[in-house]
Parts: sequence; C-alpha cells; structure tokens
Amino acid sequence: MVAGGPQREQVRDAYWRRTFSELHALPHDHVDYATAAEQAFTFAASLLACGPIEGMRCLDAGCGKGGFARMLHAAGARHVTGLDYIDSTIHALRQSDPHIRWESGSVCDVERVSGLGEFDRVFAVEVLQCVPAAKMFQSLWSAVAPDGRLIGVTPNADNPFVRRRAEEREGLYSPLGTATIIAHLRALPGVADVGVMGFAWREDRSRVLYDLLPLTSTPQWTDPPKRLLFLAARNGDRP
Repeated sequence: MVAGGPQREQVRDAYWRRTFSELHALPHDHVDYATAAEQAFTFAASLLACGPIEGMRCLDAGCGKGGFARMLHAAGARHVTGLDYIDSTIHALRQSDPHIRWESGSVCDVERVSGLGEFDRVFAVEVLQCVPAAKMFQSLWSAVAPDGRLIGVTPNADNPFVRRRAEEREGLYSPLGTATIIAHLRALPGVADVGVMGFAWREDRSRVLYDLLPLTSTPQWTDPPKRLLFLAARNGDRP
C-alpha cells in the first residue's frame, strides 16, 4: 500500500515513469494493451467520438510511441501535437515523424499543457488510471478550445476484473468508476455536454474484442463494461 498525500503522488509518478520507460523500449507499439487488436479498437472508438477530424487541431496527451497521433494526422487533422513525459521517446519521434509536433511534459502540468495552445480535440487514451484525476482533468481542459472536446479511454473500476487489478497495485494503478468520471466531467467549467461509452467484452472475441455501448450521460449497465470512453464538450464561449 502506498502512503497518502503528496508522497503517494510522487511514488505513483515514479512507478509509471519507470514502467513506461521500460515499455517504450519494447519493439511493439501497443504499450498500453496486451494486443495490437485491443489498441486498434480503442483508437477507432476514439476517432468515432471525435467526429470529422479534417482541419482540426488535436492534442494527444500521453501519446506514448505516437501511434494515435499518427492516425490523427493521417485522418486529416490540420495540426497534431503529441505530449509525453518519456523524453527519449519524444526525441525519437521528432526524428521519425517531424510533420507532427512532439513535446515533453506531464499531462497534469497545467502550465505546460495550457502553454501548448488551444485544441479542438484533446485526447487522453489510457492515461487517467495512472495520474491524479482532478489534476489531469483541470490540466487537459485548459487546452480545449470553445466548441472543442476532451476524449479519453480508461479502465472502468466498476468492472470486477479491473477492480481486482487495482487492488493488486493499490495506490499505483487507480482507475475510476463510471459515476466518479461523470462527476469530474460535469464539474468542468464551461462544459456543455458529457457522456461515456462502454467497451463490453464479447463472448466470441476471435474477430472483434468488444461491443461498443452507446454514448450516455446516465448509464444503467447491468454488467459494468471493462473500459470506458469518456467525452466532455465545451460550450462555444470562454468565460
């Protein structure tokens, strides 16, 4: 068990920096997932929640090895920025993909994130479970432009499998449940709409891993899905 307060945040931050440094050194790109198929499903669902991407300014916060940022660029985004705190990965991406802007920094550093500019779409794919939730939402929301969207994917702590995994790494791996995520989204200043979609395991996963449950702000799922996609849309005016 990890101690509370600032010490807990420091221990968790050090744990994930070490973990992702090791994962980024592996030859494959699906660092957050057991398989490339699971990553591909998540990326596709995130694009679905995004809507038309052509001409958009996009931030991939916690971009990892850059796969989703590349997808956004290929889909026609006008400007793509990838942000991650593994400096060696960011350096390598600047060399391999110079058409995308790559920046080092933490998704929870509001000054760093807001200093990147405003974006029509801000993504946090497999980030929330690794960071302090309130700091992440505050930081990433600061970069969402009027009429923009914050979109993220995270394990669902209401799901028994995910809950067991969280108990095994208490204080380090900290996914949230559906109601808590929706509460965070509703508390964002200037939010116009919020919702979640569930990723529910299919019985036959030989071709498709999940059923994608419809977007809703009042989920009433009998069986809590394994993963959640969350979405917050900002109104058209800055306060």
